[in-house]
Amino acid sequence: MDNNWMDQVLPKMPGILGSAGALMWIQGTWPRKLAMLVLGVAASNYGTLDFAAATGLAEGLSGFLVGLFSMTAADWAFRAWDQFALGPLLNEWVRKRLGLPPKDGGAV
Repeated sequence: MDNNWMDQVLPKMPGILGSAGALMWIQGTWPRKLAMLVLGVAASNYGTLDFAAATGLAEGLSGFLVGLFSMTAADWAFRAWDQFALGPLLNEWVRKRLGLPPKDGGAV
């Protein structure tokens, strides 16, 4: 059985290149950029065939576009999360849903 790693990596190159290309527009720290790259590659790995089937585009172009725009969409979502301070709102909503008392601001 021939298990050549190049045969496994080459079909995924369009998604990897699309994700890497998106790094030019992503702002932030290098650990965040690396995490976004991994997420973009994963999105292209799992979403390319569905996107190609839905749009009728070739798999290579589909992989590139999914890698590129999935990172852009995730970056936009994280920026909106930070800009609108959704973390504290979500925390309070979860506390209410669980029936926990409101956080008292850290008083001991």
